[in-house]
Amino acid sequence: MKHLFLGMACALSAGLAWGQDVPYTTEIMSQPYATLEEYSLLDLELGWDDPEVILPIPFDMVLWGDTCTVLATANLGEMIVGTGNANHLIAPVFSDICDVAPADSTGQDVSEIRHTLEGAAPNRIFKVEYHNVGFYDEVYAMDSVIAASQRATYQVWLHETGTITYHYGPNTITDYALLAADAINTAGLFGNFDPYSYGGTLLVAEGAADTPQFQSTDDIFGWIYSGAEGWGNTWPSEGTGYVFNPIQPTSVSTPAKLEVLTAFPNPAHDVLHVQWDGRQPADAVWVDAQGQIAGTARLQPGRTTLDVCDLEAGAYLLRMKDGTAIRVVIQH
Repeated sequence: MKHLFLGMACALSAGLAWGQDVPYTTEIMSQPYATLEEYSLLDLELGWDDPEVILPIPFDMVLWGDTCTVLATANLGEMIVGTGNANHLIAPVFSDICDVAPADSTGQDVSEIRHTLEGAAPNRIFKVEYHNVGFYDEVYAMDSVIAASQRATYQVWLHETGTITYHYGPNTITDYALLAADAINTAGLFGNFDPYSYGGTLLVAEGAADTPQFQSTDDIFGWIYSGAEGWGNTWPSEGTGYVFNPIQPTSVSTPAKLEVLTAFPNPAHDVLHVQWDGRQPADAVWVDAQGQIAGTARLQPGRTTLDVCDLEAGAYLLRMKDGTAIRVVIQH
């Protein structure tokens, strides 16, 4: 278990500055919750906590005006980090979620992180569902074995257009003190976040979870100790959703930075042709869906043909040292 807000001195902010400019408008929606019917699962061990896994999203996502070539689950498990020129956090909840399996003696009750892709470019939606998740402070409490009863299901939709939506499903939450661990029970977005200095900008829900106001601040440290309550003793009702629309329409077609690196065929079977406009040979690495380096490649200026027979079937990033990357699917 990791805590996003752990390790900071407990100093109260004299006054919290709300109202910082953010590149999103927000709205609250209400619509029936639909669980994912056709999906793939993130490959997580039974009893998972704090998974850090690259999401196989097939398009670049623009967050806070920054094109993110890598998105992954991170931090307390509930957040998604997007990495471009900076780090940005997508936080449908701030709670320390985990697999409920350790608190179930039957072995039947498990939590899953599901994902699917819907639609056609340039309007695809990558959906992530946190299904039947539990909460660390209950599941791993010394006296909670076979007794942990709080569950939640919710989704994050990442739209190719740059819109982000949260969709909240059924839950059995009654003890709100167990939800947020050392954080605050709420939801929001972090832009340009520095985990060491707690720099960046926060767009966060304040007030009852079904009808909050969204406020912004660039004093994240101050927000934590300002007495802010977030959702307080509430949780979004089934069917509640939040919408974050980018103020400036964003196109997530390949940005200028990544136009220098292309590959075909994609999916690839035996060989992959990589076109790179660099002036000198450069090294690249294959990063698998678990974030592990699965191999290396040497790219020459112009076209390089790579043998991919030794890579297991699946989704990969072919990533260069400067962060330039392209997603490649290997099929055998």
